[in-house]
Amino acid sequence: MTSGSFLAVLRQPGARRPAAGAVLASLPIGMLGLAVLLLVQRSQGRFASAGLAVGLLGAGTAVGMMVQGRLIDRFGQTPVLLTAAGAQLLGMSGLVLAGRAGAGAAVPVCAFLTGACEPQVNASLRALWPTLLPSRLLPAAMTLSSLLFEVPLLLGPLLVTAMLLVTGPAAVIVLCAALFAAGTATIATSRAARAWRGEARRNDLIGALAGPGVRTLLLVAAGHGLIIGVVQVSAAARFTADAGLLYAALSAGSVLGAVVGGTRLQSGRPAWWLAGLTVVAAAALAASVPAATPLAFAGCLFVLGTCLGPAGVLGFALAGRLAPPGHTVEAFTMVTAAGLSAIAVGAAAAGAAADRFGSTGALAAATASAVLLALLLAARRRSLEVHDGPS
Repeated sequence: MTSGSFLAVLRQPGARRPAAGAVLASLPIGMLGLAVLLLVQRSQGRFASAGLAVGLLGAGTAVGMMVQGRLIDRFGQTPVLLTAAGAQLLGMSGLVLAGRAGAGAAVPVCAFLTGACEPQVNASLRALWPTLLPSRLLPAAMTLSSLLFEVPLLLGPLLVTAMLLVTGPAAVIVLCAALFAAGTATIATSRAARAWRGEARRNDLIGALAGPGVRTLLLVAAGHGLIIGVVQVSAAARFTADAGLLYAALSAGSVLGAVVGGTRLQSGRPAWWLAGLTVVAAAALAASVPAATPLAFAGCLFVLGTCLGPAGVLGFALAGRLAPPGHTVEAFTMVTAAGLSAIAVGAAAAGAAADRFGSTGALAAATASAVLLALLLAARRRSLEVHDGPS
C-alpha cells in the first residue's frame, strides 16, 4: 500500500522533476563528510585538522539551513537555490584545492562555506508538495521526502568506500559537487519551483519560532538528535570493529520505520504518537546499556531506528502544518538544523564520557533524556494539535 502511494505521488503532474532533483541532490549527503575527513587527514596527516574541517562543515550546514529557509520563504525557491548552488560549487572547489595543497588555513573556511551553501532542496520539495498533490497524498509525500534524506545516509559511506578503491577522496568531493549542482538545477528550474511563492508573511522577527508547535518540534528534533549522537559514538566506543554494522542497523531500522509507520501516524493525536515512539526509544536505549555482544546491541539500535524514523516523518509533516504563515520552508530547515546540531552535541558529549567512564553512562543518560522528552511532549501536547487539514 505504501509503495503504491509513493507511485501515486510521482504520477501527479509536475511531481517527478522536483522529486528527481531531490534524489540527485540528496545522494552526496552521506558521502561528503567522510570524503572531507579523509582528504584533510591524508593531506595534513592529522585527525585533529580533519575533525575540525568536518565539524565546520556541519556547523555551516546548520547555519545555512536556517538562513536559506527564511530567504526561500521571502524570495522564492529558484533564485535562492541556484545562488546557493553556485556559491557551494566555489566552496567545494576551494576545499579540494586547499585540501590537496595542504593549505591549513583555507580548509576550515572552505568547509564552512561548503556546508552553509548546501542548497536546501529537501525542505523546498516538502513545501512544493501541497501545490502539486491532493491532500490525500500529502502524508505519503512527506514520508517519501524523509526517505530521500534517510537512504543516502545509509548508502553514502558505502559509495565512498567503493570509490576509494579506484580513486581518492578529492574525486569523491568533485562527484558530490556535481550531484548537488545537477539536483539543485533540476528542481530549481522546474515549473513548480519557479511558480512557488510563500504565503503572506507575518512580521515576527523570530519567524517560524512564533509558532508554539514549531517550538515543540524543535525540542523533539533536538532530543532525538542528541540520542543519535550519543548512540553513534557509544557504539563505536563499545564495539569498534563492528561500528559499521551497528550504524547500518540504526539506519535500516529508521528507513523501515519511516516506510511502515511514517504515513500511517500522520493522523490522530500527533503528540501522543511522538511521546509513545519516544518511550519505546527509551526502552531500546535502556536495553542497550547491558548489551554485551554486537548482535544484541545492533538489535537494540534497530528497534531504536524504527521509532526515530517515523517520528522524523511525523515531525516534518507537522512543521509544514503548524508553521506561521510565510515561514513554511524556514520551519522545515529549523527542525533539520536542530536535529543535526544536537547530533553533534550528543556525539561530543558521548566521546568525552567514553574516554572517562565508558559508554554505559552516556547510554543511561540518553535513556533518561528520552523519558524526559516524552514527558515534555505530554505537557505540550496542545501545541501540536492541527485544527485544519493539510494546506
